[in-house]
Amino acid sequence: MLQCSIKWSNIPGMRRISSSYSARETLPDGRCLYIRAIRPSDRKRLHEEFHKLSAASVRDRFFNVKQDLTPKELTFFTEVDFSMHVALVAELDIDSRRHPVGVGRFVRKQEDPDHSEFAITVSDAMAGQGIGKLLLKQLIDCARRLGVQHLDASVLPQNARMTKLLHRTGLPVKSKIEDGILTYTLDI
Repeated sequence: MLQCSIKWSNIPGMRRISSSYSARETLPDGRCLYIRAIRPSDRKRLHEEFHKLSAASVRDRFFNVKQDLTPKELTFFTEVDFSMHVALVAELDIDSRRHPVGVGRFVRKQEDPDHSEFAITVSDAMAGQGIGKLLLKQLIDCARRLGVQHLDASVLPQNARMTKLLHRTGLPVKSKIEDGILTYTLDI
C-alpha cells in the first residue's frame, strides 16, 4: 500500500518530491517497512548507523574503507532538495520504536538531468531481507515522477548483492566496466 505525497514546485518546468514523502511496504517475512524522505534531523542517527556498518559494507558503498563521515558528507546526505537530490530512509518497528535499516538516494546529473546516480545501503543485520529491493522500488517511483529516465549505479565487481538486485528489477539494464568499476544503467 503506497502512501505517497507529491508536491510540485511553483518553478515552471521544475518538479519536486515532497519532503514529507512516505510509503509503507511489506517485507517477505510480513513485517512492515516504512520508507520516508530523509530529514536534516536524521544526521545523528545516520552517523551512528554508519559506524555499525562492516568494513565490507563501507567499501561497497564508498569504494574504500573510511572510518568516519565528514560534517560536509553528513550535510550532503541529510539536507536534500527532493528535485536534484532525493534520499529515502527505510525504518522498521523494533521495541515499539522505528529504527533506520537502510538508505537509498539518487542525485541527478547536472549535465544530463535525465540520468541520476543512485546508491543504496542496508544495515548489515538486515541485509538480504528485501529492504534494498523495496528502497530501489521507491527510488524508481520518485525518479519517474521527476522525469528521470535512467538510474546509474557504480558498483565494485565483488558487490554481488547490488548486481543481483539490479538484474532482478525486470527493467532493461546496461553495464560497462571502466577502471575496475562497473557502471549499471537502469532504463526506468
